[in-house]
Amino acid sequence: MKKVKPLFDPFILIPFFFLTLVSLVFIFSSSSVVAYDKFSDPFFYLNRQLVAISISIIVASIFLFVPMSFHKENGAFLVLTSLFLLFLVVLPFIGTEVNGSRRWLNLFGAFNIQPSEIAKVFIPIYLCGYCLRRKEQLENSWYGFLKPLILTGICCILLLLEPDVGATAVLFAIGILILFAGGAKYSQLGALAFLFVLLISIFVYFDENRLTRVLSFSDPFDDPTRTDYQLLNALIASVQGGISGLGIGESTQKYFFLPEAHTDFIFSIYMEETGLIGLMFLIAIYSIILWRLFFLTKSAMDANFYFNGLIILTFALIFFIQTILNIFVNIGVVPTKGLALPFVSYGRSSVIMNFIALAIMLRASWEFRNNIR
Repeated sequence: MKKVKPLFDPFILIPFFFLTLVSLVFIFSSSSVVAYDKFSDPFFYLNRQLVAISISIIVASIFLFVPMSFHKENGAFLVLTSLFLLFLVVLPFIGTEVNGSRRWLNLFGAFNIQPSEIAKVFIPIYLCGYCLRRKEQLENSWYGFLKPLILTGICCILLLLEPDVGATAVLFAIGILILFAGGAKYSQLGALAFLFVLLISIFVYFDENRLTRVLSFSDPFDDPTRTDYQLLNALIASVQGGISGLGIGESTQKYFFLPEAHTDFIFSIYMEETGLIGLMFLIAIYSIILWRLFFLTKSAMDANFYFNGLIILTFALIFFIQTILNIFVNIGVVPTKGLALPFVSYGRSSVIMNFIALAIMLRASWEFRNNIR
């Protein structure tokens, strides 16, 4: 009798466990000063993140028991759910506005959800299923190529209306990569990429705040007290960590110098306190995760579990594209945008959806390793 292989893959779970520990340590370290100032409780953000992780584990446990066939057959429902939530959030009397962006839905006054985080998981699932169900159409006709992009394009438009350029860019990039893996032609992908760059350029050009942000990025020292303030303080934090860092809890930039230190710019605080040694630790974790997910993708494809392999590949790409973009923002390689560092940044919606994606990956891996169809 063939031995049943375990559901929990240690090469995936152990690295993500360490990322979660890093998250808790540095959310507290980076937010304690601000939390005490605002709420008289240095543990405010840490406690909220612990609640989010607890909810995430419960929800992820449910998704572990959902067969991949369900995701494959119900992708359209997932897209429509994403569309509905994204539509609600742009309505002035429903969506919650924070810092000039309307990205959150408030549930009963107790919990905010961010529909863009849901869309970044649900829409790729739909695209993966479409690539397999309509593979011949996708490979041989523009109609088959454009058909899945209609719903995806509507989602991107709603994201731009929030506005959330970062989530739009991630979702679109993932869409292109999924369609490429699914068999789309280079000419189709090239035309789509050109159209997307054109639309983003127009969107940025006719928005004064975004245009100013992009232009200031080209010279981060021309306006150090206003448009360049956040980037300069992020760079200061990243650089002054040196080789071994200032020590955990010893950051100076968290003392009201670096805005969003526990969310979008937590990587800069991490670098400041752990230095190059800490960076090498993160790279080692990311390398193990990357190796394992691509190994599982190839193994699933070789075993003719194409949907499982495509799902694992997709979530690997989502994880690493967001990680790279967040790090690039922190070190000034790309303009500032609202993207969290997956499994590390503070954010309840993002951590819940990250754990759901992790659960789906574990389920996809378990099914093909045990030949369950």
